[in-house]
Amino acid sequence: MSSGGEILVACLDAASPEALARLMLMQDPVAASLTVEQRHRMACAALEEGDKVGVTLRDHGMAPEAIARALGVMIVETQEPAWAGPFLRYADYRSHPPEIRLFRKTLGWLDLLLEQTGVGNILGIERVASVFVAHELFHHIEARSGEPSLARRHAVTKLRVATWRLRAPVLTLSEIAAGACAQAMLSLPYHPAILDFVALSHAAPQIAQARATKLMQM
Repeated sequence: MSSGGEILVACLDAASPEALARLMLMQDPVAASLTVEQRHRMACAALEEGDKVGVTLRDHGMAPEAIARALGVMIVETQEPAWAGPFLRYADYRSHPPEIRLFRKTLGWLDLLLEQTGVGNILGIERVASVFVAHELFHHIEARSGEPSLARRHAVTKLRVATWRLRAPVLTLSEIAAGACAQAMLSLPYHPAILDFVALSHAAPQIAQARATKLMQM
């Protein structure tokens, strides 16, 4: 795989929601504490929960932006830098007051990549903003549910002393579920985690190639 395009094609062939979810879990800080069976079980649970929320939202028959407004979630665009350390930011959610921030520079660049490469047609995405609004809506609903988050429900015991336990949340699970929510809500053929490969195949091909190799082993 010598080019960004070849890396992406290889990823598309291997990118089932389950494979992408397991790859995401491998990058979680608690990944080393998880068995293969645990990663599979957690990935399936997160995908199932996100899909359930996405189907419910889709049944309202409104675009993600309209649903956000109906739920009292403000959508704002920010011109903050796309990169925060090693992380490329697309969108984030703040709960007080409820707000979805879209990182305009990143989303504009990603829209251009999808158009220029023709990958947008394959992914069923013309503009990525709606995908990330749908993604962040899951975080809003999870935060307002009154129930423990996926990350805490599947927390991993890191230290045990008698009856006391130190448990670490599996933070990636909410991200997996949020992507599944967006996929179901917008009827996308791929889990939106594939967009990371679109971005990395052009911005950081070596990282993309390493992740693609792992993805094809899932």
